[in-house]
Amino acid sequence: MAKIHPKSFQAIVSLFYRINGLDVFGMYRWLLEMQSWSSQKRSEWRLKRLEEIIEFAWNHVPFYREYWGDHGVQYTKIRSLEDLQRYPVLTKDVFRANASQVSADNLHSIKHRKWHTGGTTGQPVHYNRDLEQWTLAEAFHLWGWSQTGYVFGDPVGVIAGGSLVPERMSFEARIRSKLHRRLFLYGVVMSPALARDYYHRLRKHNAKFLYGYPSVLYLFGKHLSELGLVYDGLKAIVTTAEMLLPQYRDGIEHYFNCPVFNNLGCNDGGYESYECSLHDGLHYNDLQSVLEVDNTDCEGQGRLIITNLWNRSTPFIRYENGDLVTLGDELCSCDSSFPLISSVEGRTADILTFSNGQSISGPALTLLFGSMEIDGWQVVQTGPNKMEVRICCRGVMQPQYVEHIHNILGKHLSNEVDVNIKKVIELEKTSGGKRKPIWSEYDIYEKNEVSGPGKTDNCTSN
Repeated sequence: MAKIHPKSFQAIVSLFYRINGLDVFGMYRWLLEMQSWSSQKRSEWRLKRLEEIIEFAWNHVPFYREYWGDHGVQYTKIRSLEDLQRYPVLTKDVFRANASQVSADNLHSIKHRKWHTGGTTGQPVHYNRDLEQWTLAEAFHLWGWSQTGYVFGDPVGVIAGGSLVPERMSFEARIRSKLHRRLFLYGVVMSPALARDYYHRLRKHNAKFLYGYPSVLYLFGKHLSELGLVYDGLKAIVTTAEMLLPQYRDGIEHYFNCPVFNNLGCNDGGYESYECSLHDGLHYNDLQSVLEVDNTDCEGQGRLIITNLWNRSTPFIRYENGDLVTLGDELCSCDSSFPLISSVEGRTADILTFSNGQSISGPALTLLFGSMEIDGWQVVQTGPNKMEVRICCRGVMQPQYVEHIHNILGKHLSNEVDVNIKKVIELEKTSGGKRKPIWSEYDIYEKNEVSGPGKTDNCTSN
């Protein structure tokens, strides 16, 4: 087969997106153009978008009129970013309790899709997402990946969650994977046998980049090392979804002999961030969202508050997503105009490793619960081959939820692992009052150095 030139390949993919009303590459060119704007022009554009989304929320989302009114706030024209602080913070708990109401009354006129998170904090969130907002996010992903040396069309191996059952992967997702030359491997569990299989499949794909969860990529590299297999020739690895703990970064770079670039974001709320080659923080797209930090409890680092400038189907105005961050005071010396998140805390979980050698990691488990109408969940390893799934929900727990959990875990874990599912009135919290969705009560082979329920939480930077 003749090799496709990257520009020709990009043209084919661009046409596919535009046919579906998603001009990702056009939006990417717009982002690059914005890099040359003066700081004043950039600020004026952001202020205008902020005023438009606040006015839209007031006029078309009755929930916000009522919620703001309950806090003594009436709509007035936004004249500076500081005016945003007059509006009350929207916590994730309040949003979840009113999710069906935080939608525009002219939703039919907005191109959007229903979306949900798996709930990295143990609580799924359901919302709508504008296709225009999705397009912008995809464009910024192109910018973020370009920082690693990636050229569109380079073969990528993805070891992450996605559809937990391969045959249920949507047709659209399959097409996108092909168009992006991405080999999707299920990062739900990891074992020596699976690591060997993935090694050969990635070799056949000629993957030059890897993308996935830090904990899973760490385990993958560790198993390869123990098997005496070396995957060389990688240009970079991009991690996502959970904290890139120092031991994960060091281990991944050691096992694969290439640089690691961190990527974090939040679809509910809507922000994306990537490391550049200087690895001195995460660049976020300030043309997509206004980020604030409430650090009344801690100096420097504080609770992240997001106001999305694009999503009208479900506006996120001063939305607290659960991350603890520190925003950079100055622009990065790489000369990018995208500002920095200098540190992030949160989204950590234990690696659950069973006596049969299989390991399961936090981010993949969140995908079990995303579509469920529940109040929260926790997964706890209680023995060498025992796992307990705790579901918090109103009323009777749906039998199909129990069946779904057993089917998925049975697909990825052997029958040697005993899975007990039970309904609970309340989920356990850490001593600092946080919900930790995944942890082990049984120490075996592998354990993260993170706080579990009953341990101490400190407000510190990474």
